[in-house]
Amino acid sequence: MTVTESNGAGAKYANVNLTPDATPYDSVLFRDIVRQLEEVENGQIREVAPAIIGSMLCAQHRGDSLPKLFRDVTKDKDDEEVKALFATFRTALTLIWPFIGLPQCVPASLGLVGEMRERDIFMTDQMDRPFLSEANWHQKGLETRKTIYRTAANSEVMNMMGGFFPELTYMTHAVVFGFVIGGSEKTQGLPLCETIIAGAVAALGATRQTKTHFKGAMGLGISAAAIQAVWQAAEQVAEWNGGRLPAQIDVAVLADEVGMRLESRGRM
Repeated sequence: MTVTESNGAGAKYANVNLTPDATPYDSVLFRDIVRQLEEVENGQIREVAPAIIGSMLCAQHRGDSLPKLFRDVTKDKDDEEVKALFATFRTALTLIWPFIGLPQCVPASLGLVGEMRERDIFMTDQMDRPFLSEANWHQKGLETRKTIYRTAANSEVMNMMGGFFPELTYMTHAVVFGFVIGGSEKTQGLPLCETIIAGAVAALGATRQTKTHFKGAMGLGISAAAIQAVWQAAEQVAEWNGGRLPAQIDVAVLADEVGMRLESRGRM
């Protein structure tokens, strides 16, 4: 079913945070940015390229444009292809809300629902992972965090947090790294999950955390070229939105640090 309404059925939900002077969505620009991510490194992150850009829009407080991006990338797709793309966007929003915030992710999610309803396409309401009470998500979170950060040398952060913010630390392990990230591995591999998170954090402008997540993604096997493309995409999204990211990040330097860390661990 073709979408004919210019703003989409979910616009009244997606646009709740939109300011009057917000930069209009640029279909040509965003299709080009998605294409750049799809083509880098022989398509290593092709599967999640649109979702990465959608996550960046939320990070830039422009979740209103995420449904428009979804409409662009599903324009010539059949229902099954639309469902598959929706699933990647849904997983991305599930992954990034602890980092970006529900006030940005919920309106974007409702906008996506509007797009799906307008096409008369529906998804299962069954969760793809056990409930919090049905699995040891805290242990899973500890394992997942260790896997992601094995090349980031980030243990001192959680040690500091645990001594003063025990509740936040527990929730970070049980909910964020356990239920949210670890629980997404069944439907989308951890390297791609971490790349989505890294892209969103980059577009948010959190420089230190961006470096950590970039190193985490490269440590899981994502190439430096793909991460460089993600970084450039974040810069493009920020520029479109009338701003710029607060610092430059040298992905090549981070890649060298990851290589040295992996080599060091190999000698242990």
